[in-house]
Amino acid sequence: MDSSIDAVWQQIMAWLRIHTPVTAATIRPPAPAEQIKATRNALGMQLPRDLLWWWGLMDGVDDEHDYRTAFAVPGGYMPLTVARVRDEWARLSRYPDDDCCRPGGHHQRAAGDATFGYCSALIPICRGLDGAVLAVDLRTGANHGRIMNWMAQAGAHSIPWVNITAMLTDTAQRLDRYHPAPETPPRPGSPVIGDDGSLIWS
Repeated sequence: MDSSIDAVWQQIMAWLRIHTPVTAATIRPPAPAEQIKATRNALGMQLPRDLLWWWGLMDGVDDEHDYRTAFAVPGGYMPLTVARVRDEWARLSRYPDDDCCRPGGHHQRAAGDATFGYCSALIPICRGLDGAVLAVDLRTGANHGRIMNWMAQAGAHSIPWVNITAMLTDTAQRLDRYHPAPETPPRPGSPVIGDDGSLIWS
């Protein structure tokens, strides 16, 4: 797994440096080990190895400063810094979903199941400008580690990415299929280079 994360992230970064250097510049260096440790301690859950490995390659983007040009995965979700992950988790899980969350870190629903409120076993990893977040689902079950989309008005729903590795692999593959053709409208979910030279997802 580690080598596949390394390879796919190198593929993404190589594409960004060639096609959208302004977006490549928004990706922060690897997360400091002490920040990763602080976040793991704050969450109190065993985090997926591919997530920890990804944090060892980058520490998200400064989405509050560079949000117009910041790197995002398909759908327009910007990776959070490791410090922001624990802050967002603390904020969102302050009022856990009564239909799922139980004392002692137990949950009524399995990984991948929809929730209306915020389940405290969802670890936010990316956020959109509309307030939605992508989160890794750490509830037990066959879908443990699946990426969930959560929004205050709609709750949490599973999306096709089964884990971090799948999310990054899909991102790299979409970038690899990029072909500038101004006369042809881009397909939904395809990469587009904006007038400012930044990466945009159609």
